[in-house]
Amino acid sequence: MRFKISLSIDKAAHGNALPFNYQYEISAFIYHTLAKGDAVYAQWLHQNGFETDGKKFRLFIFSPLSIDKISIDKTNNRLLLLSDRAELLISFLTERSTEEFVKGIFAEQLFTLGDRQSKVQFKVQGIEMLPPPRFDGVLTGNLLSPLCLSRKNEEGKLHYFSAADPDAGRAIFNNLTNKYEAFYGKPFEGNNDFDWQTLDEPRTKLITIKAGTPQKTRIRASLCRFRLKADNELLRIGYEAGLGEKGSLGFGFLYPEGF
Repeated sequence: MRFKISLSIDKAAHGNALPFNYQYEISAFIYHTLAKGDAVYAQWLHQNGFETDGKKFRLFIFSPLSIDKISIDKTNNRLLLLSDRAELLISFLTERSTEEFVKGIFAEQLFTLGDRQSKVQFKVQGIEMLPPPRFDGVLTGNLLSPLCLSRKNEEGKLHYFSAADPDAGRAIFNNLTNKYEAFYGKPFEGNNDFDWQTLDEPRTKLITIKAGTPQKTRIRASLCRFRLKADNELLRIGYEAGLGEKGSLGFGFLYPEGF
């Protein structure tokens, strides 16, 4: 279930400069809002999520902010928001994510994104549920946020790899079937016919999470156009819960072409 959230930008509150890396702050805003709506559910989601084989999945995802007019301050690594409006897409794959529940808890929320250097205040002006695409075994689209894929080398060190890597298709398939099992509580037994293709040269992005704190981490991920052939149920999970890893931090948000 996917929603479009319309936001107003209050530049008078803190200014209009937003750090390049704000994914973690949006994730925190979503958790905080869920906590207001249902504290028990939010605590469970944060501590547990859906689990299978020891892997935990928090089955929601969100897009980057969509802002009509911006400029870039390269000296301070800031986005300067020139518009008064923005949009954010949020998608959920949970039994509790009914239209009424989501609209109710996000309505008129006031929040800030940023760091110690600068921040921007936003207010939710409206939220609407978007109709789902029609899945027919193939999905062609764009990654609005970068796809995160990783594996461990022989020394056990984590290595992030590109969407064009030969192992990318298998990693995406395994991640989708793991999400299926976590959500439904049973192994995926659908059509295993699966194919992943990048339709342009992936563009690498290095995303910093919890910048300026001792917990700071950097994740290398990639953006591209893609074509994905899979069972319709896996396509739906990819659409609603994202492709690849770390969806609840905003990675792997896809948008179908022609939709």
